[in-house]
This record gives sequence, C-alpha cells and structure tokens, in this order.
Amino acid sequence: MAARYRRGSFFVSKHALFLSLFVTFFFILAPFVAHAGTTSSIVDTSSLENGIVKITYTSPAGTAGLDRIGKGDVKYDYNLKKGAHYPLQMGNGDYSVTVAVAVGKNKYKVIAQENVSLKMQNENAVFLQSIPIIDWNLATKAVDKAIKLTANLKSDRDKVAVIYKFITKNIKYDNKKAQTVKSDYVPDLDKVYASFKGICYDYAAIFAAMARSQGIPTKLIMGYEAHAPNTYHAWNQVYLKDLKKWVTIDTTYDSTRVQNGQATPMFKNDADYAITKIY
Repeated sequence: MAARYRRGSFFVSKHALFLSLFVTFFFILAPFVAHAGTTSSIVDTSSLENGIVKITYTSPAGTAGLDRIGKGDVKYDYNLKKGAHYPLQMGNGDYSVTVAVAVGKNKYKVIAQENVSLKMQNENAVFLQSIPIIDWNLATKAVDKAIKLTANLKSDRDKVAVIYKFITKNIKYDNKKAQTVKSDYVPDLDKVYASFKGICYDYAAIFAAMARSQGIPTKLIMGYEAHAPNTYHAWNQVYLKDLKKWVTIDTTYDSTRVQNGQATPMFKNDADYAITKIY
C-alpha cells in the first residue's frame, strides 16, 4: 500500500493509508471483559465540556494501539498514545470510544469500550483543543509567534489575517518531503516552524494551532479541492464571530501564490472543496 504524492498536497493511492490516523481495516477480536471501573479508568471523560476524551492506557512495548471514536455510522481511528486527548468533533450526541491493541496484521483486541453522551453548551469548543494531529501548548514556537503577532489586535478576523499572512509569506512547500514522507507521519509543529517548510498537512496543522491558541475555533479539514480533484488535501475552516459562520482558508496553495507575488483572497469558495474528514 505505497503512497504517492503531488505538489501542493498529500496524495495517497486508492487503497493506501492516509497518515497513521486512518485504518482501512479494523477487525476487532472478542472484547476484553473489564471489571467494574476498568473501562472508565482507561477512557477519561473528565473534559467532556471541551469535547475531548483522554486515554490512559499504554500499549505493550512494540505493540500498536488504536483509539476508535464513533458516532452513528461515522468512525475516526487514531494511533493510541497514552495521555493524548481525542476529539468528539461530530457535535452533541452519543459516541462510542473503543481502545484496542494489535494482535496481528489489521487485527485488534478490544481493551476497553465506553459509550459517551456529549452535551456541550458550545459545540465549537472542541475546535480549540490540542489533539494528536494538532499538538500544541503555550510553549510551542508557532503559538508563541501567534501570541506576539496578535498582541495588539482586537477582532478574530484581524488575528486570523495576521496568522494567515505570516504562514503564506514564510512557509514554503517542501517537495522533497512530499516525495519521502511516510504513511505514519504526524506534524511536529516545532520542527515545521524551525524549517519553515512543509506539506499541506503541516500548513493546516500549524495554522490550526496558532488560531486555536487565540481562542478562535479552527478545523483541520481533509478532502479534495476542485482544481486538483484527484489529490488528497488538507486545509482549514475558521469560525468568525463577526460573520457568525465558518470560512474556508487554504494556506498551502496560497503560500505559493503569495510567494510568487500573486494576489489571492484569504477566504475561499466553500463549493470548491469536498470534505471527507474534519478535526
């Protein structure tokens, strides 16, 4: 299942994995029978008001683990990392959280399962959190830069604009990385910031971290853009309070335009983008 790549986006062949977060086959063996309290101690729901759950389980050394978040027919699979926060980004309602460890190729044994009812007052709060693919804190270099860039700005729109300008002006598309990146790649924001290079996944992750750090709900989106319909891509949506709506921003394609001296609008036409995953 080798991946292929094209300039401007992270593209995978029809049957390949897109990063380590999405598993094509997830065959779960007979569930582990948990004693009272075992499951709840593995799936920590103490931060549900922020739309996230924390997994406290550690896979045995050398063994892969997965966390599956499901709501209705939609499922998101993540590599398991102890202490990581996983988003419940599909709105209020009933979710299932399954923690499993590998016991063979594409075969997993369930360690814990829990049903979670999400009843957030502000469903956009989940898009402010640090999660495995947008891993940030106040010490993250890009976040520190965002704090400095926005220090004297009042509106979310102005803050988004200055973050967008910084990224599109300074971060260059990394063609070499696009040709060599492995399927289990997840952005390291400090490394991306230090190199000022990246692929679309990097652009979208660093933009999301910078905007989220300013209290601006920001989604990392994966899917397809109309001008490259066969190329799997990553971009962002941002919720602007003054407009009372989500707007689409694509720093990857715009960085090439900006760095070539071409004028381009910051807000894109939603109709030009087909969404497959939202984080």
